[in-house]
Amino acid sequence: MAHSCSSASVADFLRHAAPRERALYCRFESMIAACGPYHVSPAKTRVAFQARVRFAGVHSVGPRGMVCAFALPTPLTSARFTKVAEIVPGWWGHWLRITDAAQLDGELQGWLRESYRLMGMQERLAGRRAQGPSAAGGRSRSKTTSSGRQRKRMRGA
Repeated sequence: MAHSCSSASVADFLRHAAPRERALYCRFESMIAACGPYHVSPAKTRVAFQARVRFAGVHSVGPRGMVCAFALPTPLTSARFTKVAEIVPGWWGHWLRITDAAQLDGELQGWLRESYRLMGMQERLAGRRAQGPSAAGGRSRSKTTSSGRQRKRMRGA
């Protein structure tokens, strides 16, 4: 995933935002907080939200509204999405533009909770680990040790 090595803050990200846009951002972050413990990871061009890993973010805030996104293991269909794309296998991004507080509703909260649980807390991987290598799409790796024995290492374990 993309990242930035520069120093950034939420205040920097919201520096040019009007009060309405700041309020949208604050409400979105409060919806993230309602999902469970999280970390804010600001960068120059976006603010990401993480549990164990990143699962949602705000990509822009301005006069046209706020563009936010979240990830799920499968695509959803809704007229609310401006884009749905598979970033990597099993990691679907869902983007939407929020133009007023009424759009920060129960439906979005439900999607964020699922994203937090399945992607951010990585619960989607629990079944793969329990079922063995075939459940992980055959992505197990064998490594030969210095003694010549092979041991299996599961990706993500």
